[in-house]
Amino acid sequence: MKKYTQFGTFCLVIFVPILLILIIRLFMIGISFDPESIGLQALILIIFACLFTFYKLTIFIDEKNVSFKFGIDWFGKSYQFSEIESCEAVKNPILAGIGIRWLGNGWLYNVSGFKAIELTFRNKKSIVRIGTDKPEEITQVIQEKIRLQN
Repeated sequence: MKKYTQFGTFCLVIFVPILLILIIRLFMIGISFDPESIGLQALILIIFACLFTFYKLTIFIDEKNVSFKFGIDWFGKSYQFSEIESCEAVKNPILAGIGIRWLGNGWLYNVSGFKAIELTFRNKKSIVRIGTDKPEEITQVIQEKIRLQN
């Protein structure tokens, strides 16, 4: 099994400072059951969840599937090579952003940067884009696996 991990630099740069500021604020006002403290505690938990979800994206390639998982494996998907028609290296537009996005013709799963692989499928019109730092290398591996399935 091959494994490719992209770290969510953007996510870390944004979420970690915000998280530190909120934690400092929480200790300044004190942990209690008043509305401000509860609101800060809830916000800290939400940001922790986002941080643990989007701090990395790992693509796994085995003999039959290409799959990916976000962060600490809270979310991911898997696609069989027999379903995939092609894979190509692409560059996402700046407005596509990071996270999980609908592009109009398919889904983007990304944690950092603009590089991705784009999967097209045999029996559906939508595409899937998965962010990575090594799109050319992954494309080559997936295209070889698709050829072996045919």
